Amino acid sequence: MYWFELWREYRLSIAEIYSLFPQMEIVYFDEKILLVDNLDEKKLKDISSKLWWTIKIINIENKKYKIQNTEDIYSEMLLSFTDERKNNYAINFYWKTKFNQKDFLLKAKKYFQKNDLSSRFVNQDFQNIKSYLVTKEKLLDHKTDFNLIFVNDYIYFWNTIFVQDIDSYTKRDFWKTRDMIVGMLPPKLSQIMINLSNWTTIYDPFCWLWTILLESTISWNEEVYWSDLSIEMVNTTIKNIEFIKNEFKNNLKKYEVLKLDAKNIWNSPILNNHKIDVIVTEWYLWEILSKLSIDVDKINKQRQNLSQIYEAFFSWLKKIWFNWNIVISFPFWEIKWKYNYFEEIYEVINRYCIILDLLPKNIDLKASRSWSLMYKRPDQTVWREIFKLKTKK
Repeated sequence: MYWFELWREYRLSIAEIYSLFPQMEIVYFDEKILLVDNLDEKKLKDISSKLWWTIKIINIENKKYKIQNTEDIYSEMLLSFTDERKNNYAINFYWKTKFNQKDFLLKAKKYFQKNDLSSRFVNQDFQNIKSYLVTKEKLLDHKTDFNLIFVNDYIYFWNTIFVQDIDSYTKRDFWKTRDMIVGMLPPKLSQIMINLSNWTTIYDPFCWLWTILLESTISWNEEVYWSDLSIEMVNTTIKNIEFIKNEFKNNLKKYEVLKLDAKNIWNSPILNNHKIDVIVTEWYLWEILSKLSIDVDKINKQRQNLSQIYEAFFSWLKKIWFNWNIVISFPFWEIKWKYNYFEEIYEVINRYCIILDLLPKNIDLKASRSWSLMYKRPDQTVWREIFKLKTKK
């Protein structure tokens, strides 16, 4: 079994894992963790670094101890230690327990000292550590990120096998060419949309600043295609191609960018000349609205403008028999703690598309009323609703 520590939008985390491992058996889940069985171990090792919405993965082995036998756990930890260096380690607690984490850490350190081993726990303020610290202290290399899970009268003990690479996110989020006026699809959201499409040959007809294709290339796609109405966005995209080719390992062999109005997608040379397996995209969210500038009239105007674009976009996809998946993000808005949904887009989708499941059917985990998943950031007024679609025949 495997234990996944989930991102804050846990439904999106579970949807991403499910899209890559549709045969998995969910043993337990809540807002923080997912426990699964029947997972392809080789595939997990190959793609764990591309599970963008998973913070940590723990390989669950049969290591169970009675709750009073803590020294047995310390002894188990010693198997990862060596007398050739100072042993940095972390001990993380999961689920409620009567044990005090600080006391447990201090007693562990004393035990290691008695065994003549130099050691240092890296838990800051005696709390569970963040993923960046696991990487910084090289705990994965030494198998010394220890995890204790308390269930009734037992403690389960496992090592971490994967943590998210925070430094890589920072690099590609802030180093590439960007435009703060039109905004930018967040890299994490781009990544999960790509995973929901299962990493096929991607076309993004609203390329913006190439975030989706950038993340697709980092995910080892060999072919990527995109277009945009704005020549400025096209030129900026080309600059970002050079960024990704120079700064990140990639398998990019074939790509194309061109100026095209997505309302005329029926005439796209990309769709006509290449074997495209999936569209992954987000249209321009229109005017960036702050808490001071947002109002219902502005939202309604945006909804009207966007719905006209999407009406043409989806109608032409249906006419040209584009029968592959579409993973797409639409905006919705918040004013004074009230959500204003993009009602018009629901009507457009229902006319031209089938909404595909993003979550397993056999668990009590509901998507939104429209069978989408939501992406929200604190203190923002424009949020996102994610759909996986297929055009109707």
